[in-house]
Amino acid sequence: MTYVVERTFRTLDGRFSRLWSAHETFLRTLSDRGPLIGGGPWDGEGGEILLIDAPDEISLHRALRPDPFVRESLVAQSRVRNWNIAYGRPDFTGGAAQSPPPAAAAALTPHERRIARLVLAGHTNNDIAGRLGVSCRAVEQHLTRVYRKLSIRRRAQLAPALGATLPVNLSPASPARSRERLTA
Repeated sequence: MTYVVERTFRTLDGRFSRLWSAHETFLRTLSDRGPLIGGGPWDGEGGEILLIDAPDEISLHRALRPDPFVRESLVAQSRVRNWNIAYGRPDFTGGAAQSPPPAAAAALTPHERRIARLVLAGHTNNDIAGRLGVSCRAVEQHLTRVYRKLSIRRRAQLAPALGATLPVNLSPASPARSRERLTA
């Protein structure tokens, strides 16, 4: 499920400016791991909006708990809403809206969808494991479940099974990296 988190900050002391860099690093890490879809600060109002993919609201709060602003009690107010796309463009990448995924893709868990997106972005199993803080073996097991649910046998079949297209800007991989991408 996707959540919109609107937060306002306490900016009256020096902690805010001292912790800003750590806060940005936290958000980049959250984005690299997958839950943070997008967001940014409000102009002139001392707050930010975040779009976060989490299975439930408890998981959402657990994901935000390590934020330096939360640990230092610099979040004055936080409002969380479920976000269901009803109209407009559901993507934030500048591309055209995608059609709904095939029925088999809907059976994937949010974590399996995150891993599939990282695979489609050209990441190796080791890269994915590092980004998500899990073992390479765990990534392989998740991919095996994804393949089974989508009735496919290899990485090259993932994009068509999800109704997605591969990014055009992927850099050519080295032969060793290509072998790793094809296994799993």
